[in-house]
Amino acid sequence: MTTLSKHPSAHKRRYAVAGLGAVAVAATLALYACSEAPQAEPPARPVKLLTVGTAAVAPSFELAGEVRARVESKLGFRVAGKIVSRRVEAGQRVRRGEELARIDPRDYQLAQTAADSAVTARRADLEIAQSEYRRFQDLRKQGYVSEQELERKRVALSAAESALKQAESGASLEGNRVDDTVLRADADGVVTQTLADVGEVVEPGAPVLLLAQEGAREVVVEFPEDRTPLARIAKAEVSLWAAPGVKYPAQLRELAGAADPVTRTFRARYSVKAPAGALALGQSATLTLRLPAQKAGMRLPTTALTGDNNGTRVWVYDAATSTVKRVPVQVAGLDGNDVLVAGLADGAQVVVAGVHVLTEGQKVRPMDAPVAAAAGSQP
Repeated sequence: MTTLSKHPSAHKRRYAVAGLGAVAVAATLALYACSEAPQAEPPARPVKLLTVGTAAVAPSFELAGEVRARVESKLGFRVAGKIVSRRVEAGQRVRRGEELARIDPRDYQLAQTAADSAVTARRADLEIAQSEYRRFQDLRKQGYVSEQELERKRVALSAAESALKQAESGASLEGNRVDDTVLRADADGVVTQTLADVGEVVEPGAPVLLLAQEGAREVVVEFPEDRTPLARIAKAEVSLWAAPGVKYPAQLRELAGAADPVTRTFRARYSVKAPAGALALGQSATLTLRLPAQKAGMRLPTTALTGDNNGTRVWVYDAATSTVKRVPVQVAGLDGNDVLVAGLADGAQVVVAGVHVLTEGQKVRPMDAPVAAAAGSQP
C-alpha cells in the first residue's frame, strides 16, 4: 500500500523542478535552431581582368646614360710649375687658341735668356772659325801652311757650325717651354670640369681642365656583364629624361674590351642621330635596346603573378561559375615593365590586381560588370 506524503509542500517542489527542466529544454532547442539558420552568402569580390593572347613581341630593356661629347680632352701643361691664373670656369664655352690658364714663367724665361746668349756666343765662334779657315786657305795657296793644318781649320769650322745649331735648338726648346706656360684650347668646345686651381703646383701632363669639343654628341652607358652581347645585335634608341616622348635612333660606336675594375660593367658609347642642339652636355638619357620580334608568350603585368615553393601562378576567371582558380605558368622573360609567360590558353581572363587576397574557388565579379541589387533592399 502506497503511503502518501504527509507534507503537501513536497509536491509543490516536485512540480517546480519539472517546470524548470521543461524551460531549459525549450531554451536549448531554440539555440540549436538559431545555430542551424543559413548564413547570408558574402558578396562577390570585384576584380580587374585582362584577356590574354599569344602574340609576337619585341623584348627590350633600358639602361640609364649620360649625354657626352664624342671627343673629350683632358688638358694639362707640358711643363711643371705653379698655376698663377685660370681664366675659365666649368660650363664656359671657349674657342680654339684661347688662353685657359697660366703657370709662373720666370724660370723658363731665364732659361730662354741663357739659351739666347749661348746662341750669340756660338755664332761668334762660328765667325772666327770661318775667318781662320779662309785665311788658311790663302796661306795654303801660297805654300806657307801644310794641307794638314788647313784640314784642322776645316774641322774646327764644322764644329763651330754644329755648336751653333745645337745652341739654336736649345734656344728654340726653351722658347717652346715659355710658350707652354700658357694653356690654350686645342679646339672649340665647352669646359666641363676644372681639375686644378690657382696656387697649385702641377707636374707635366697633369689634367687641369676637361674640354668637351664641339661636334657630335653621344650617349654613354654601362652594360652589365650578362647583357654585353646584346649591345651589338639589338636596335637602339635614345630618349631624354627631360623629353621622354621624343626618341632618337642610336648606333653602337664603341664598346669597352674590359670591365671596369670597380663596377664590373662595360662602358659603351652610342652615336645619336638628333637635330643640332637637341642634346645638351650632361643631360640624363635612357637607352632602349629592342631585340628582333619573336613568339615569346603572353604579356602580363607583374601584379598578376603570385609565387610560392610550387612555382609561379596566376588567378584565372571562370565566367561560367564566376569563380577564380590558380593556374601555374612559366616565366619566359621580360618586356619593359611587363612579364612574358607561357602556360595559359588564348583568351584566358587573368586577374591583374588584388591577387593576394583571393582564395581557390572564390566568387568574384569583373569590375566593369553591373552590381545586382541585394534581396530585400529598400529603394
